[in-house]
Amino acid sequence: MADDKTTENKDDKRPPLQAVAPDNKTPQFDQSLILKRMIDPVSGFYLLLCSDDNGVTWVPEYSSQGKIYHQRDINRIAEIPFDKIEMRSPSGAVFSFTVDDEGNLKRTKVGDSQ
Repeated sequence: MADDKTTENKDDKRPPLQAVAPDNKTPQFDQSLILKRMIDPVSGFYLLLCSDDNGVTWVPEYSSQGKIYHQRDINRIAEIPFDKIEMRSPSGAVFSFTVDDEGNLKRTKVGDSQ
């Protein structure tokens, strides 16, 4: 985690961070590269976009329907190990699935689900 002060804390004696405007010694850049509101040229609706290359390319992150998942997000989620997975059957019963040390799948019904 960065050592920058980003929130107010009564115990922190450092001065708050100040925004620095670019001058003719520093290149111009778009300071709003995270969740910038722009209109989607396809749908005409507003999206929130991010750029990791100083505004050369923009990646849509949120729409009016919620988070837009990309392959990079799916790859990150796939790397997370789960202790258990809960699933609901068509009848409404909830089951918890776990794996033992030998790799055997164990299914247990959760609580008083249907």
